[in-house]
Amino acid sequence: MFKQAFLIAGVLLLAVPASAQVGAPLSQTPSAATPAPTTDASTVRANMGLPESEAGIVEEGQPYQIRVGDRLAISVLEDPSLSTQVLVLPDGRISLPIAGSVFVSGRSTADVEAQLTRAFASGFAVEPTITVAVAGLAPLAGDNALDEPVRFYAMGAVTRPGPIESDREITLIEALAMAGGPSPFAATDRIQLRRRDENGVESVILFNFERVEDGLPVTNNEVIEEGDVIFAPERGLWD
Repeated sequence: MFKQAFLIAGVLLLAVPASAQVGAPLSQTPSAATPAPTTDASTVRANMGLPESEAGIVEEGQPYQIRVGDRLAISVLEDPSLSTQVLVLPDGRISLPIAGSVFVSGRSTADVEAQLTRAFASGFAVEPTITVAVAGLAPLAGDNALDEPVRFYAMGAVTRPGPIESDREITLIEALAMAGGPSPFAATDRIQLRRRDENGVESVILFNFERVEDGLPVTNNEVIEEGDVIFAPERGLWD
């Protein structure tokens, strides 16, 4: 009896198809790998909030992002006396009556319009109509490229003190932007640009950053040279 059962089991095993004994081919298994979708550089930059390409040109379909050094035209329909043009300061902010200090760097004009509408709302009986346009562009990073980087130093009451390098020609305002701008404790009306000539004689050029904050024309916005030192003194007790 035992031998007969053993023989019957062997016959049944031989009758099962080979594919069922070894499993389905790898190409049919659920674990087969599928190629990962590729993502181009423009999509990656857009996902990171960086709509500009490496060349500094805005990618198609992406809004322009406001940059430090841009000049914005602000229009208030309900009160034209509040309409003005302002410079985006090295800390990424603009200053306006009623709205106060507003951070705009990296945002689109539509975003800033919505932000200013909320900021101005307290001064109006009805919701104000704010229009923001870019009246002037800051130089792109590729402009005025230098053969060798220029190194300068930021000291005193700046956000990021220390040595800084630029691979393009920049002015004092742009150099301050690279240092993060003056700190809240800086005496912004007497920032110093200290420079030594080829004989080692030092000269001091004073720069009134408050005129930049007020949107006024500035003087002594010197082009930065190798070895320049930007020093922002701290405010005194009565400043």
